[in-house]
Amino acid sequence: MPPPHLSDRSPQRATPGHAVALVCAALAAACFVSMDSVIKLLALRYDTVQLSFFRFAGGCVFALPLWLWRRSPLPTRAAWRLHLLRSLFLLASLLGYFHALTQLPLALAVTISYLAPIFVAVLSLPVLGERPSASIWLALAAGLAGVSIAVWPELSGGLLQVSLPRLLGMASAAGAALAFAGVLLLARRQASRDSIWTILLIQSVLPMLLLAAPAAWRWRPVPASDIGLILLAGGLGTLGLLGITHAFTTLEASRVAPLDYTGFVLATLLGYGLFGELPTLTTGASALLIIGGCLLLLRR
Repeated sequence: MPPPHLSDRSPQRATPGHAVALVCAALAAACFVSMDSVIKLLALRYDTVQLSFFRFAGGCVFALPLWLWRRSPLPTRAAWRLHLLRSLFLLASLLGYFHALTQLPLALAVTISYLAPIFVAVLSLPVLGERPSASIWLALAAGLAGVSIAVWPELSGGLLQVSLPRLLGMASAAGAALAFAGVLLLARRQASRDSIWTILLIQSVLPMLLLAAPAAWRWRPVPASDIGLILLAGGLGTLGLLGITHAFTTLEASRVAPLDYTGFVLATLLGYGLFGELPTLTTGASALLIIGGCLLLLRR
């Protein structure tokens, strides 16, 4: 049974702290999309496992000094199980999503990843005891409609008309969204147990250690010119994880999740600017629905 403050079904009264949490969630979305762009640049030279190792190793460069600065206590023995489970979810999410980035345009991969807020809202009732309000469901419905419009051109000709690598890329992005929903829900469960700095450290170190052997097996030499990009990806991922963890430990999971949609416009701009991926009419229509959903959420 979740702690009382997680299962309280009464609406939360707006406070400055809640506004900060919503801003953190939006900034996290921007950080994650920017990290995706860096990973897509590196994907021309490395496979998915090595890319994922880069993300966590680069994240440790920032997470470890932050933890040493705050000196927050490490988890108790009983709490390590949740941290390991969350690390496995995070690892599965990044492996699936980074594979999708090697097969799909950036905007499409990001759009499919927006299934995560839907999964969070649906699972927040059985996992956390939260009851999303009508406005949250409307925001999620608008986001899901936007995702559907963006994916429709890919699937309108039938599954047989889509190449197998592209189809696997879309399936990987959807699976990654489900795994990331698990990451976010567990962050909410851990809110009353561990410091955000401890969570940030463990979610960087544990996945890196789990990936060390597989990455070493297929390691490709890293030129000095790529080190800056690896650190940039790690820094953006760490900042994004810090922001989203703070948001999910402050507000209801189902309320924070739809703000992930705010990164869509940035994904479209970066896809065009860095990779020459031209936005389509369906991309614009889906963006309008996604932004509308976010505005509806913020009016709550």
